[in-house]
Amino acid sequence: MSRNGWSTTSTPGSARPVYGAQYPPLQSISGSPVKSSPITKPSPHNKFADYENSVSDAWDSRVVLDQGAACASAAAVLAAHAASRDDTIMPPVSAAPTKNSKTQAMQRLAIQKEPLPSASTPTQHNQVTPSPIYPRLPEISTDDKLHPDKGKDRDAARFERLRKVLAARKNSNGGRAGSPPGEIDMERLRDDCWMGIPHKLRPTAWRLLSGYLPPNQARREITLQRKREEYWHYVEQYFHTRFDDHHNDTFRQIHIDIPRMCPLIPLFQQKLVQEMFERILYIWAIRHPASGYVQGINDLVTPFFVVFLSEFIPQHVEVGTFDVSQLPREQIELVEADSFWCVSSLLDSIQDNYTFSQPGIQRKVLQLKHLMSRVDRPLHVHLESNQVEYLQFSFRWMNNLLMREIPLRATIRLWDTYLAERNGFSQFHNYVCAAFLRTWSKQLQSEKDFQGVMILLQNLPTQSWSDREICELTADAFSLQSVFDGASRHLTSGQSSP
Repeated sequence: MSRNGWSTTSTPGSARPVYGAQYPPLQSISGSPVKSSPITKPSPHNKFADYENSVSDAWDSRVVLDQGAACASAAAVLAAHAASRDDTIMPPVSAAPTKNSKTQAMQRLAIQKEPLPSASTPTQHNQVTPSPIYPRLPEISTDDKLHPDKGKDRDAARFERLRKVLAARKNSNGGRAGSPPGEIDMERLRDDCWMGIPHKLRPTAWRLLSGYLPPNQARREITLQRKREEYWHYVEQYFHTRFDDHHNDTFRQIHIDIPRMCPLIPLFQQKLVQEMFERILYIWAIRHPASGYVQGINDLVTPFFVVFLSEFIPQHVEVGTFDVSQLPREQIELVEADSFWCVSSLLDSIQDNYTFSQPGIQRKVLQLKHLMSRVDRPLHVHLESNQVEYLQFSFRWMNNLLMREIPLRATIRLWDTYLAERNGFSQFHNYVCAAFLRTWSKQLQSEKDFQGVMILLQNLPTQSWSDREICELTADAFSLQSVFDGASRHLTSGQSSP
């Protein structure tokens, strides 16, 4: 085969020609001449031929390497590297990381599609009937063995308040006494939503808690109509630019990531749904050039999408297997627009997780490490003694908000609390991560080496998690926040003061 008149055949062990270089291709080792370009000057050819002859032994396939010497040299390099290892809080971050290094780091640390194999995990995953992906909470807190009636009565009263507030008419008073007519008391709403939201009320509650829907009921319909039209205006204005040179890389990465998303849930494998996600993520990316699209952001759309889609699906139908094409086009467009605005609100609160060098994630990983050194010292020492860096497992926890660690139905229930908690995604999540790590303290300490600890951390047995586990997790996180929130010295001692 030839290109521009040059032969591209090569002998194993020989140097291959590099097209576009300043010198003509090399002659083959056998000495057979290679066609020369008539416009090539002889002087550079002679110089390069001399250079080739002087180093020809480096390309000669007949040269035999001393394997013993090579292994000894490699061992010496590794020993020198180990001796110079600096036990810092986090692996060093380049002062000026490139775009490619950032992408590669996110792929390595945050994007793991399947759990690692574990001896304690059943391998017959496909034989297990998949659980529903949308949590329903009519029996919330009734598992309290000591006071079952108390828990049931408490939740019944809370649910009734939520129904009155979220289903109130425009002219009714949805707040406390003294609130303006039609104005929802957001503090009371947050309190009532913190322990979980009934599934029928969740779409409206999430819109309110995200700041997408105004608390004044008289402005709801006008605001929703305006924001939904604004989203589709963005789609009309910008989506056609996805194939432009300066946006093509962004869209290509989105297009690659979406089919990999939730591969075991049929809902997300539908072409129509994937096209909706492409529009949501692309429009968000070009409107936020400081960060752009980063792998992992696609996961954060899925809870909103499932919640808003459930609003149009009969109660007896499982969301995870529903054919979205059965819905009218108008309803599909509402789900897409609402998902866009709510995930935008979430990402605005944690955007420093995805900007240049990910300062938000770096800060959260450091805080988690200091927090664990105080609330579970034995586990912290065990991780350090086995050379387990917090960044190696908690980067994904921060980047994907634990979505890769717990099932989607548990994530949606957890987000009830995150949305009800002020700064839930940006601050409270860190305490949830600490509580989550403490949950597995005994199991982790029973692992005696780095490999065992990391396999467990990346394949935690949370497949059956539901409301009860999330309630326990958030309660523990709340207790940690009550002790440490605002007491920055507890989380920064050990660091040099600025």
